[in-house]
Amino acid sequence: MQGLFSLSDDNKMFYKVLVSLCIPIIIQQLISTSVNVIDTMMISSLGETSVASIGVANQFFFLFSMSLSGITGGAGIFISQFFGKGDTTNIRKVTGFTIILAVLLSLVFFIPALIIPTEIIHIFSYDPEVIRQCTEYFSIVVFCYPLIAMSSVFSVGSRGIRNPKLGMICSSVALIVNIILNYGLIFGNLGMPMLGVKGAALATVIARIVEFSLLIGYVYFFKKDYTLKFGIKELKLIDKEFSSSFLKTSFPIFLNDTAWAIGTVLYSVAYSKAGTSAIAASQIATSTGNFFIMTAVCIAIGASIMLGNELGADNIDRAISYAKKFSALVFITGLIFGGLLILNIPLLLNIFSVTPNLAPDITKIFIIMGILMALKSFNTLIIIGVLRSGGDTRYALFLELGCMWLVSIPLTFIAAFKGAPIYVLVLLTYSEELVKFIFGVPRALSKKWAANIVKEMN
Repeated sequence: MQGLFSLSDDNKMFYKVLVSLCIPIIIQQLISTSVNVIDTMMISSLGETSVASIGVANQFFFLFSMSLSGITGGAGIFISQFFGKGDTTNIRKVTGFTIILAVLLSLVFFIPALIIPTEIIHIFSYDPEVIRQCTEYFSIVVFCYPLIAMSSVFSVGSRGIRNPKLGMICSSVALIVNIILNYGLIFGNLGMPMLGVKGAALATVIARIVEFSLLIGYVYFFKKDYTLKFGIKELKLIDKEFSSSFLKTSFPIFLNDTAWAIGTVLYSVAYSKAGTSAIAASQIATSTGNFFIMTAVCIAIGASIMLGNELGADNIDRAISYAKKFSALVFITGLIFGGLLILNIPLLLNIFSVTPNLAPDITKIFIIMGILMALKSFNTLIIIGVLRSGGDTRYALFLELGCMWLVSIPLTFIAAFKGAPIYVLVLLTYSEELVKFIFGVPRALSKKWAANIVKEMN
């Protein structure tokens, strides 16, 4: 621990890069998480049913966003390592190829949400009012899916070339637009029509249009020779060998994040066995819990970039040293924010206008999340920041999915069918973190993940 906080030249460089990367990433993630939290806060005044309807729609979007992160996560590995290698041409090839994959993925979610929303909603709820409001929300919000897909590629790619400020600035503007439109369109303020949940959806779509326009404007018009600026020339250079190398490393991440998202959605299905109030409770607690764990997740993202840059530059020993420093930082951060979550429970209950009926369960869920936040943060670093940075994506896949699908999902569903309360179900979902720690730490210590995967790529 003493070495972590010493003022050596290597530590100074480590913290300088860490701050320049992580502060913008933290701000951007704060903004992204805030959109969900703000929507939930504003909608909560319309009642539990409205919160539940948004919660159901958010589960479907969560599945999309995690599948998308599986694609952009693979791109991030290659872009980070190619940046360390100084290979701009391959960075542009990765960006163009990823854009194509991301748009195709968005259509996979866009089409069913638009055509058969009721069938999707029935996975979570048969409450007629939840179905009505959620269908209204879906009919509008799905139009931002392709925009989110393309924006995410440029945002993640910019992080990989150490320009995280671009995504931060664009997301900041989008958040301001979203808040103003939410206030106007949900409640009928500022001379706008009162649209309820439809207003929240419309506000989200407009905000995403603004974000996408700013990103494209910067990449293609403002910054004349931006590193991610691909064209037909780069797309023509994508051959079978390049695609194979990219997919070999990226597909396990896509499979990992998609299957993990499906598992997380299944948790919500299990929670729904406890009724509409339980869905509302889990929506409030989950969106807030994600807000508190965000800093640790952002450090993990920063770790994946810094480790990837060093591995791409063949600085293997430095990458291993950085991994150790990140491990300590993320665990400490998880402890701090877990404690803050628990200390702020009364304030959070008041902010979300939680009814006396929901308050006891949400309080217990917050306590569980707070206590286990350091463990969850550390495991996130191992998978996202360490194993993936060197292309050890297959082990990361087996580690995450094995713990979820073989341990926590079965336990949660067994308890759900036995009528366990919502806070017990949430506690059982965290059983995967203990198993993940047991099998993840030895792999990280083995150093098998520390590899330069772009060394031989042309």
